[in-house]
Amino acid sequence: MEKSIFDIITKAKEILKTLRLSNATIRAYQERSFSPLIKAYKEKGCNIFQPEIMKQQLNEAEEQFQNHTISRKSLNFKRRGIYILNEIYETGTFEWKIFLPQKTTALPSYFTEILKNFIESLSINKNSLRSINSIVSRFFVFLKKRNIKDLNDITAEDIRDFLSVMHETRVGSMDEVVLTMKKLFQFLSQKGYKTDNYWLILASPRSREHKVKPAMQHNEIILIINQIERKEAPGKRDFAILSLAVTTGLRAGDIASLTLTDIHWKELEIHVLQGKTNKIVVLPLQPPVRDALADYILNERPKSTCKNVFLRSFAPYDALKDGVSVACVFRKYLRKAGISHIVNDGKTFHGIRRAVGTSMVEKGIPVTTVSQVLGHQTIRPTRQYISLDLHGLKKCALSMDSLGGTHEIL
Repeated sequence: MEKSIFDIITKAKEILKTLRLSNATIRAYQERSFSPLIKAYKEKGCNIFQPEIMKQQLNEAEEQFQNHTISRKSLNFKRRGIYILNEIYETGTFEWKIFLPQKTTALPSYFTEILKNFIESLSINKNSLRSINSIVSRFFVFLKKRNIKDLNDITAEDIRDFLSVMHETRVGSMDEVVLTMKKLFQFLSQKGYKTDNYWLILASPRSREHKVKPAMQHNEIILIINQIERKEAPGKRDFAILSLAVTTGLRAGDIASLTLTDIHWKELEIHVLQGKTNKIVVLPLQPPVRDALADYILNERPKSTCKNVFLRSFAPYDALKDGVSVACVFRKYLRKAGISHIVNDGKTFHGIRRAVGTSMVEKGIPVTTVSQVLGHQTIRPTRQYISLDLHGLKKCALSMDSLGGTHEIL
């Protein structure tokens, strides 16, 4: 019996909603896997599920990854999305282990109460809290399996073994695990538990691999902005979005969540609650950017009770969902400008943020000030902008005379 690809995708999304997947993950399946498939079927004038088309799309995704036009993450979403649809086509449903709710081990009230108090003591955003809660819960389950019923009985060996277990599944995020454990043991120490100050051991410096990622070039940014036609919607909106980005370095998610009351028109300031740090940063609002915002709000923004500044250009006129929506605006004009993009080449919306940081460093603005403007919690992530300042680095280079001679260079 023939089955419609559209019906199968609809069923896939219904099943995904019943599983423990975040809304962002479900949207990622739609945008990175299902939507490209729908486009491919429409181009072929076909709406019946075709295994050959699915195989072709999978092969194209593999080639795109090899050519560095999509990331590993996008490739994985495309793969899994196609596997889901194939499974539904063949069996009517799908039940892969990675999609099934994981069985949880009930914690004794002793551990549950400590976990609750620890989480309540933290002042960070919801996503970080969720991750910390997961790590600490796994640690307490680990202790329960070892028949440790009192935190005063924990040994350094227990911590070492737990970190070893976590490394098997979280190779790329062990820094987050270690930092969470450090915070936990700091909390326990403050509460009077005899944990031998294990948090000091966990605070020991660790060697990390830091990559200096490239930034957007100034001439490319100008070329992209020049592609915007402000006489046609959503040109005024898109111009205001990119104007904010290139003058403030705001993250895409923070621009998407910007509200009307965040703009202080008379003071020429914007007060932004950052999604990543959950802290408010106050940034100057340059007059041309103020004018761009006012032009959009007064002359193009749809009438809506939504408090967000930037809205969809088509009904329903809701707020832009998240930073991905803002990044899509950027990518549209990147393509119009004819600028090619491969993974890790810096030609991304976040590359504009790096360009702003690098520009400030090149102009001699102190790194501490750059850190505050970009909303970094410490100056550590700001250091990469010093590395990108090639002109400044050349001034720091030692002369050949410092080598102790004037030997001829062959």
